[in-house]
Amino acid sequence: MFTKSKTPAMYFSVLTLTIALCAATANSTPCRKPKCRPTATIDSGTVAGTATWLPSSTRPVNKFLGIPFAEPPVRFKAPEPVRPWQRVYDASRYKPSCIQQFNYPEEQRNQSIEWYNTPPPPAGESEDCLNLNVFAPASPPKGPRAVLVWIYGGSYVFGSGSLPLYDGSSFAVNQNVVLVTFNYRTNLFGFPGSPELPAAEKNLGLLDQRLALDWVRRNIAAFGGDAEKITIFGESAGGGSVDGLITAPPNPIPFRAAIMQSGQSTVRMLAADPVASWGKLLEATNCPSTNGLECVRAIPALELKAIIERQQLAFGPMADGGVTWADTPRQDRLDSTDEKSLIARVPVLMGSNADENRPITVGMNDTEAFLRASLPDVPGEIIQRILDTYPIGAPGIGNEPERLAAILTEFSFQCLARLVTQDSATVGIDVWRYYFNASFPNTELFDGSGAYHGLEIKYIFGTYPRKGATKFQVKVGKVMQKAWANFAKHPNKGPGWKKAPRLGVIGGGARAGIGDEGRKVFATIDSKNVDGRCDVWDVLYN
Repeated sequence: MFTKSKTPAMYFSVLTLTIALCAATANSTPCRKPKCRPTATIDSGTVAGTATWLPSSTRPVNKFLGIPFAEPPVRFKAPEPVRPWQRVYDASRYKPSCIQQFNYPEEQRNQSIEWYNTPPPPAGESEDCLNLNVFAPASPPKGPRAVLVWIYGGSYVFGSGSLPLYDGSSFAVNQNVVLVTFNYRTNLFGFPGSPELPAAEKNLGLLDQRLALDWVRRNIAAFGGDAEKITIFGESAGGGSVDGLITAPPNPIPFRAAIMQSGQSTVRMLAADPVASWGKLLEATNCPSTNGLECVRAIPALELKAIIERQQLAFGPMADGGVTWADTPRQDRLDSTDEKSLIARVPVLMGSNADENRPITVGMNDTEAFLRASLPDVPGEIIQRILDTYPIGAPGIGNEPERLAAILTEFSFQCLARLVTQDSATVGIDVWRYYFNASFPNTELFDGSGAYHGLEIKYIFGTYPRKGATKFQVKVGKVMQKAWANFAKHPNKGPGWKKAPRLGVIGGGARAGIGDEGRKVFATIDSKNVDGRCDVWDVLYN
């Protein structure tokens, strides 16, 4: 559903005298009266959330949903901090997500929506979308709690902090932390690619992220969180955003630790071309090449959404002089020292899943043709070396789709996790690495989808389906959530295993249809045990 832009004032309600009489703050005894609402006073005003009890916990969690951290954004302009309000702000329900892009043809579009947007965000889409959600235990803290701030993925073209997948209730209440999710602009609306924009305002979505982090730093104490104990974490493009914050950090740095799940932005080889896409958009809208920005600003958002989806126009982060996107991220990391560094030298947890790309290679039966088309500038002998490194008949490679899935999984995720963690360890940054390797019947996309891209999120947030879950599956979820929380609480001690190059393997290779009998929920191994083919990619990474 697409909703018209609304100002924050439209979400205020005259919250009855009950709030005042209950005096239920975010750090107080949890509300027990039906109409009692937890409140928190932040620098822009007072917000009233809800207190709920989870089936998996005997302790309540306070939820503050849809809090604006910015003014309704002006299209193609940098975000501005939200202005203070006078009345109590109703934070009992999610507010709109930013404009989403799911490309045609229709079969592909429907598949993407089914996998990545079902169930959808509950409040529709709008350009007025810069809001965030706070999940915190309702019980009074013994001391300020560690804070985790989630940055969603979606190839920088879709995503929302209000997806049910990212409900932070379980994580917050079971691990005694404060968890924040937020929206940032993506696709055309977050990375417009217009040459008319100043360099510092090209990556609007990344500026949104930084404003949200600044809001957290200023206000999280009102929810029982510690502004000095913030960990940022994200998956896919969210992991790339985390890496972007590390390699081009704000000043002051608003986080003390970082987690990258199946994503990084140190090595950028398959980037979108927002400038070329902007040119195509001008043609499609009959806007002039000069002063095209104002012309596109005047077009209804729904029309622009339809154009970029049907023409499959690709927008994403671009060079901005290092404001939000480092020009030489890998070299900057390798050059960093405790005394002098362009990057944030914070502890890092990073990893990937065993079958990241299996869903997208179903029915793809010519690996060589795919590689030659995707890597046209790579010499033939290197293509052949790659094919020889991944022969059919090797463990886990029984056919061409499985071969291509292994190649893409290792090239795009696993071996890049190895590279970034190796680089970090080389310059003395505390870094840990994980490898998620489990699949269960109630979380499969289709038979044999394996440990696919994004699957680990369900276990970290505790949002996997409980119906049909095995005891082993429940243990996997507890181990992952606990490890992430341990890292956020004590980053220098790590998540519970030795630093890279050691590797924490979670899930023991359990697979739907095979079972989990006799498997270990967690084990520590040498990364060489799974990275044996990664050397073949160094020539491309370098």
